[in-house]
Amino acid sequence: MMNREYIKNQIDTLPESALEKLAEFITFQRFTLGLYDNDTDYLMSIPGMADKLKEGLNTPLSECVPLSEVWA
Repeated sequence: MMNREYIKNQIDTLPESALEKLAEFITFQRFTLGLYDNDTDYLMSIPGMADKLKEGLNTPLSECVPLSEVWA
């Protein structure tokens, strides 16, 4: 059995928590192999990333960590 067929067959036996990790790994592999046209496509492929970006944009600067504390 080829790797692709084996992997497809095994997916249905995994719990949801493992599938989340598998989806993250696939996204990373696609990024590493250059299979996204641009950074936006890559970021939007990550589950929940759009919501996190919107949340960050809506956070007042007064609630953010100063850059000087992030980068020495």
